[in-house]
Amino acid sequence: MTRLLTLLLLACAVPAAYADSIALIKSYDSEPYDAAISGFLNSCGNEVKTYNLEGESGGSDELISSITGSPPDLIVAIGVLAAEFSHQNFSNVPVLYAMVPEPQAYGLTGSNIAGISLDIPIERQLTVYRSMVKDLKSLGAIYDPEKSGAFVEEAKAVAHRLGLVLHTREVESQKQVPAALRALVNEEQIDALWMIPDPTVLSPESFKFLLLSSFENDLPFLAASDIFVKVGALASLTPDYTDVGRQGCELATALKNGELSFAKVDVVGPAKINLSINLKTAQKIGLTIPEEVIATADVVYE
Repeated sequence: MTRLLTLLLLACAVPAAYADSIALIKSYDSEPYDAAISGFLNSCGNEVKTYNLEGESGGSDELISSITGSPPDLIVAIGVLAAEFSHQNFSNVPVLYAMVPEPQAYGLTGSNIAGISLDIPIERQLTVYRSMVKDLKSLGAIYDPEKSGAFVEEAKAVAHRLGLVLHTREVESQKQVPAALRALVNEEQIDALWMIPDPTVLSPESFKFLLLSSFENDLPFLAASDIFVKVGALASLTPDYTDVGRQGCELATALKNGELSFAKVDVVGPAKINLSINLKTAQKIGLTIPEEVIATADVVYE
């Protein structure tokens, strides 16, 4: 009787999460990805087997064989590489992706794939940045039209609706970023530099050049991640990566229980968004951020 009572208590203690087998595949090691994985496992950790592509887009034969040999009920893919890999190699297994910007640009569509994008509504971003930077009238951005063309067209329309102007310069490779930025600063009257989440532009080398140029021209540098704010950018709006994992478990459970279908989910945005501000940088470029804006920040570097 005591043993039976113990088993019943343990059963009651198990959270109502996704109870079937899950293969969790991440693109490579990174703090944001690991935070999302932690959030998922803490909420939905039973019977989850993890894999790491380690930056190899095609994966390995051993990894593919391991998954096909014992197919999971669901694949959770963290990052673009993992999402593309899963979508291309396991058509018979439902795929739920997370930590993917602009998922449509990567062809992540179908009857058994859905996910959480990293995309924050443009209007929300520009509204927050306008409240932070006094007299903000124009922004400058560099992008690869093949990767972010649709995003930039939407951003220009949203900016216009808000009474702002978005000036842009196009690049096709990271090597073109310095020249594009010089042209943007010299040829346009911009009040802030906006780092959109473009994979061609986002690199350690490009960031260093963008940061130094923003200091030289006293430009607010609005970055694509808190990681950049920590080392000198002025501010960023980013998804709460741990919460993205929790949200992924919530979606997985709803899909498993039949409360949602992949067709209805398709793509959803992050549920929780964090504002990060670097006050040292604000002081360095001579910008005073309103106290009421600072009070709303989730992370403040001083």
